[in-house]
Amino acid sequence: MPEFIKQRHALGLPAGSVRALHALGVVGLSCAILLMPSRTGAMIALPPYLVYLLFLVLGHYFAAHGNTIATRADLEPSPLYLPGGLVRVLIVLAIVGTIGWRLYDDPAGLEGQFTASVEALKNEPYLPLIILGGFLVGVMVRAAVGRSNPPLVWQDFEAWLSVIALVGLGAAAVNHLFIQTSLEVPFGMPTWEAGLGAVIAFYFGARS
Repeated sequence: MPEFIKQRHALGLPAGSVRALHALGVVGLSCAILLMPSRTGAMIALPPYLVYLLFLVLGHYFAAHGNTIATRADLEPSPLYLPGGLVRVLIVLAIVGTIGWRLYDDPAGLEGQFTASVEALKNEPYLPLIILGGFLVGVMVRAAVGRSNPPLVWQDFEAWLSVIALVGLGAAAVNHLFIQTSLEVPFGMPTWEAGLGAVIAFYFGARS
């Protein structure tokens, strides 16, 4: 029986930890915006970059189960050292709980938010190309540096870059949740948000 050799992953964390952090962050931010009441009476739309990241991050994270993310069958711990499958359970509970509560508490408001979110998507027609471009660049970089065992320094650089981008999304969240909701004429940061979204998409492409 071959001896198990422990492989070091990005930032020295279990495989899939950085992606789990991104998934929890993007889902948490989305749910917070859906639950946040507007102080001006206007519907708070989900920012376009967050909509695209939500689909990209969830699709990639769940599809990576048993492939590039540590599972209970591995000798390595699960992502973020949490019990196996807990991150996925938290994600599902957060999404189902948020939408379920809005449907119970204010179904008309939820429908209005969805409508406002769709309208916001129309205002940034090039954003999907930016997000997809970031992902494809990540895929190409991963192919160039090696898929099976990329340099540890490069793994850590990619991970730190994406984590910093996630912190930037936190700053954008403050803008959406607390600043824009108190203004009669909200303002956005589409270029800043698109850049952050592309960086996170790049990381998921690099880990695909």
